[in-house]
Amino acid sequence: MEINVFENIGEKFLQGLEGVLRLIDRINQSDDEEDILIFQNNIFVTPLFILPLLVYVSGSKKRIRYQFTNSYLDTIRFGSGGIKPEELEFSALHHLLEKYSAKTYIPIIDFPTDQKYIRERNEILSAVENLLSNQIRLQPNITAGLKYLIEEIVDNIIEHSDSKRGYIFGQSYPSKKYMDICIADNGITLLGSYCKMEENKITDHLSAMKAANFGISTKNLTGAENRGYGIRTSKKMLVDGLSGNYVMLSGNALYLKSKTIERFMVLPDIATWQGTIVAMRIPYVNASFNYIDFVE
Repeated sequence: MEINVFENIGEKFLQGLEGVLRLIDRINQSDDEEDILIFQNNIFVTPLFILPLLVYVSGSKKRIRYQFTNSYLDTIRFGSGGIKPEELEFSALHHLLEKYSAKTYIPIIDFPTDQKYIRERNEILSAVENLLSNQIRLQPNITAGLKYLIEEIVDNIIEHSDSKRGYIFGQSYPSKKYMDICIADNGITLLGSYCKMEENKITDHLSAMKAANFGISTKNLTGAENRGYGIRTSKKMLVDGLSGNYVMLSGNALYLKSKTIERFMVLPDIATWQGTIVAMRIPYVNASFNYIDFVE
């Protein structure tokens, strides 16, 4: 089935997620073995739309193809599924990312979670963080916070998701003075991670979402680092320190956090996500922000 994609995502943070869930619902309603997503030339999309779509397609059992002539989608490597850092020498990867130094976005990165690729993963994370920082000339205090936020989410994917791949994409908006970053996986969800614990009592996605965001660890090891507290620290740094927005979707549970709202929601079955998505809107002009104030 041919599905036309007309999305024009405005500056409202959640519009991207709403749009991609609508599109996924249309794909799920198709009984065809193959669907073709036809992107209109004048579409405007955000990380919270384009990255979840790519991750969904990569894990779909049916064949889904893209059709577009939009240069932006081509430049961010959407059609090819993103850059796979382990397939490139670091010098080649560095040269490739240099091409984005004058852009306001980074390409989609499709990184491996296997421990044997830890060097390649660290290199790409460092390169991505430096690229984002240099593109918009971030203040050093904001750069330190940005690195913590990205690395904490990636660590959670590696340690808990059971996903073979993780994905990251970011876009800056210089006129608005903020950037949007989305990080996603198609793993076992927060609930699946809790269910691996001994004596687990969490049985639904909403309870798992609340547990993760209230600081209950998914590690059942005495003395082990509590990744739940890492999520709590990240949110506090982003929302209280930088006045940003935080979104997490896992299974059918959605969590929203900003300075004016904190909300947990159960989504319809059509919106159930196999894995976890974390998206952040990060204002990047804040002279008073000090990353150390938020590290526990």
